[in-house]
Amino acid sequence: MRRKTFDVLFDTSAGMAVLTKHPCLWRSAFYFTLSVGFFTGVTTNCWLLEQELAVRLSIIIAVVLIAATALTLYGFLLHGIMETFGALAGDPVALICLLGYTTLPFLVLTPGALLAGKLGLGGLPLLGALLLVGCLWMLYLLVRALEAVYLIDSVRAGVTLLFSLLLLYIVFILPWQLGFNLLLRSF
Repeated sequence: MRRKTFDVLFDTSAGMAVLTKHPCLWRSAFYFTLSVGFFTGVTTNCWLLEQELAVRLSIIIAVVLIAATALTLYGFLLHGIMETFGALAGDPVALICLLGYTTLPFLVLTPGALLAGKLGLGGLPLLGALLLVGCLWMLYLLVRALEAVYLIDSVRAGVTLLFSLLLLYIVFILPWQLGFNLLLRSF
């Protein structure tokens, strides 16, 4: 199990190819829960130490559930885009199974989140940098997952990923930006 994790993180081409041949949703869900749960748990427990344990645990559970739902929906969006682009040979189950493995960078970056939490408010830039590194590493793993599942090259997988992020930006962020700009201009 450790070898597969290492291959996914550092030898991504071989690691993703092996995982697509034997997709395991439960192991993927375990890694997702472990990665996102530890990263969120360390951050929450460091900065909300004065709160009750029930409050901290509810925040961790809510973040894990929201992230799992969002990642699953994003996987279906990626599969739909790939089918629209003509990559009909892909397996959506394998893609959904690989999405849990793409969050493994956050497990690797958890000690950095602990350090950022121990630094207090001075650790916010470090936590921001860790989140940025984790998200970029996760996007890289998503490109590799698309390559392995749909048997395409990295350029096409990267373009698909960027197109999906543009769609998410248009749907979720752009309306808020336009509304905020209109609100500022009215004053």
